Amino acid sequence: MKLVALAASVLLGGCGVTAPERLECTSMGDTPRTLPVADGRTTYTLELANTEFLHSNLLPTQFDESPIPDGYILHAELMWVPKAGKTAVDPQATNVSLRLVVISGGELGLYGGGGFAWPRGEPGEQQYGLDLVGSNLTLLAATAGFVDLLSPSQITGRLTAELDPEATRQVRRAASQAVTNALKRVQWVGPNATGASQVALFPSRAIDLTRERASR
Repeated sequence: MKLVALAASVLLGGCGVTAPERLECTSMGDTPRTLPVADGRTTYTLELANTEFLHSNLLPTQFDESPIPDGYILHAELMWVPKAGKTAVDPQATNVSLRLVVISGGELGLYGGGGFAWPRGEPGEQQYGLDLVGSNLTLLAATAGFVDLLSPSQITGRLTAELDPEATRQVRRAASQAVTNALKRVQWVGPNATGASQVALFPSRAIDLTRERASR
């Protein structure tokens, strides 16, 4: 898939900001790169203090493979729910914490940050989602051979999840262990993680890090 430049923009509406329907991660450097992260399964679970979303195109068992296949996981925690007509649309507001794990060519990078999202539906329904209208992510840690093509970057778009607490926790545990193994230190990915807390791996068909590394 060819890389495309994306002019990151949002539309101001009567009740707030509207997110694009397609979920994408876009670098904000001099050479913008877009990572589509719309493929895969999305699940969520209701925790005591937040709502946790896991979006991935990898199965939990694939994290046990060596090397782990190229792919992505996006982990988002909704910390508080804005109210249309009552919550001011502030570009600096943050109600979602994010972690993005990137695996390509056997290398791994962990991105983190925060953002602002409008919920879609009601928590506890079989389908519940987020319209992520703005965010800011940067590389937190990586394996030695990882090439950072995204920092700083943002994720925008629509995330629609199925209520499945067990699947959400299973993927979170598998991804957390994979990150810990790769970085040789504990990097907890999940509720109460220090700093931003989303997980996401992205596929090499969107950005081939190995090819980019060889061309430098």
